Amino acid sequence: MKRTVRVRRGWVAGGVLLLPLALGFFPGLPHPFIHLFLWWVPVPPRVEVPAPLPGAERVLVIAPHPDDEVLGLGGTIVSLRREGHQVLVVFLTNGDANQAAKKLFTVNPLRRAEDYRALGYRRQKEAVAALRLLGVPKNAVLFLGYPDQGLTALAGKHWSREAPYTSPFTQANYAFYRNSFSSKAMYCGEDLVADLAAILRRFSPTVVYLPHPEDGHPDHRAAVQLGVVALSSVDWVVRPELRLYLVHAPSWPSPRRLVPDRELSAPAGMGTWTWRSVPLDEEAVELKLQAVRAYSSQRVTNGRFLASFVRPNELYAAFAPLPVPLSPASPGR
Repeated sequence: MKRTVRVRRGWVAGGVLLLPLALGFFPGLPHPFIHLFLWWVPVPPRVEVPAPLPGAERVLVIAPHPDDEVLGLGGTIVSLRREGHQVLVVFLTNGDANQAAKKLFTVNPLRRAEDYRALGYRRQKEAVAALRLLGVPKNAVLFLGYPDQGLTALAGKHWSREAPYTSPFTQANYAFYRNSFSSKAMYCGEDLVADLAAILRRFSPTVVYLPHPEDGHPDHRAAVQLGVVALSSVDWVVRPELRLYLVHAPSWPSPRRLVPDRELSAPAGMGTWTWRSVPLDEEAVELKLQAVRAYSSQRVTNGRFLASFVRPNELYAAFAPLPVPLSPASPGR
């Protein structure tokens, strides 16, 4: 009798362990485990560019992936919103190529487009939840829907609509997400720049945060190239101040863990940049920590790295005057 019970328990345990893998073989079905803990949260809606508010700083944050905005300047966003300034966050990609998170949630090594697309929607949900904690409403969050790990290709040989890039993860070559800023956008540099230029003209920012051009992630380096091309295509009455935030650098931040009482120092070996430190009060630090934790799909694979950005200050590098961009045919080469 005891042996029979043990056998049954073994079959049940085996079935539970094999279920995530088995679900991955249904064609066209996004793996339900990716939506774990966020299934009740609706996909963020597509929103229009908000009208600029007079008499306030209008701050545009350009983020390659959902979570970069929190890591680089989450506490700064809290302070800006508390002071009544307008903040608009634009995500170039939805972070849908995170292979570690995808494999962990699905327990399936297969590269299925459905799973990566579902992961992109989950990252959107996390982004809206994180930004709400920082004081940014969902109608001030734009998702452009371009390919994660593909921005360098868009800034180079896939610049033209005649030669769009196809993501090896989502298997798409256009902004297929139903809340993408431009549903007709192809995965190419000229469409991404056109989207950014339209946002810049409509929002008319006084301050623009861009990734640092020496960031260790290729998407971040391409993002600043594409952003500068877009900025240079606008006829400015008053040019915005440009600030560069850093996320990826060798052995930085240090230590790689949560140390909210240790000040963030400027990274070493990154040229002659002028780094400026923005002090954060305790409330801003706590809200940034909560926002970091809202990115649950990233915490499970990279939690210590994310937590290492929760400090009593944040850094940005000055980037002025507006540089002359590379020609549209050559960025990224």
